[in-house]
Amino acid sequence: MIRLLPKLRSFALRLSRNPDQADDLVQTTCERAIRSLDQFDPATRLDSWMFRILQNLYLNSLRDNANRSRLFDLAMLDFEESYDGAKAAASSIELKKVQAFIGQLDEDNRQVLLKIAVEGRSYKDVAEELGVPIGTVTSRLARARLKLREWLETSNTAQDPKLRNAPGGV
Repeated sequence: MIRLLPKLRSFALRLSRNPDQADDLVQTTCERAIRSLDQFDPATRLDSWMFRILQNLYLNSLRDNANRSRLFDLAMLDFEESYDGAKAAASSIELKKVQAFIGQLDEDNRQVLLKIAVEGRSYKDVAEELGVPIGTVTSRLARARLKLREWLETSNTAQDPKLRNAPGGV
């Protein structure tokens, strides 16, 4: 594996055209290869296996960046040019309440929620990191989102008198 590092870095540099990103890709490739060594088939070539890991990591990062860019563009559509201090203060208070609530979630659910919803990690990466099946990650995320949604609905209903009398709640 060590002998492959220069070739892996060269390949990563050609893909990313960024030395820092290339170094990160090589490091992550080596970590992933070591972690997944039990999946390596000795009948195949180690270099081909590692190049495939690196390429998949690069393609995943492109996809993740495209999704983040798309979400950012959507958020910018709602951006107002004028700054509303009262609104910013209310948002800051709401954010602190949400953070406090997330801190009260079960550790497993909170961990998955933060890694996927905040860090933007893939289900597969989180499952591998935690050493659990993807289905477990999915169910933990669903439970965390459901609890957060219920808390937000209860919180909003309690704060807004118009919502208290609305049919069906929120």
